[in-house]
Amino acid sequence: MTSFTVSYDLIKNKDYKLLIDELKRLGAHRSQESFWLVAYNSTAKGLHDHLRNFMDGDDKLWVSELTRNHYYAQANSGTNAWIAQNPPTR
Repeated sequence: MTSFTVSYDLIKNKDYKLLIDELKRLGAHRSQESFWLVAYNSTAKGLHDHLRNFMDGDDKLWVSELTRNHYYAQANSGTNAWIAQNPPTR
């Protein structure tokens, strides 16, 4: 599995439930309000294409591979534990 970051903005219809339910089903961790960490057995494009199925066409989505070169402040509880269990490979 590869660890990814996922960030999004839902534009007109602010129905986050479909997307959030799918992220939770995938075992993702919500690190910030609209920033998630996801371990997924594919590429960034593969995860991106999968998540687009749970969004409207005008919504914004960014998926990147999590690397060892990352820093953050004030992340939600459990972020350090999630990263420890799903460490970046690069």
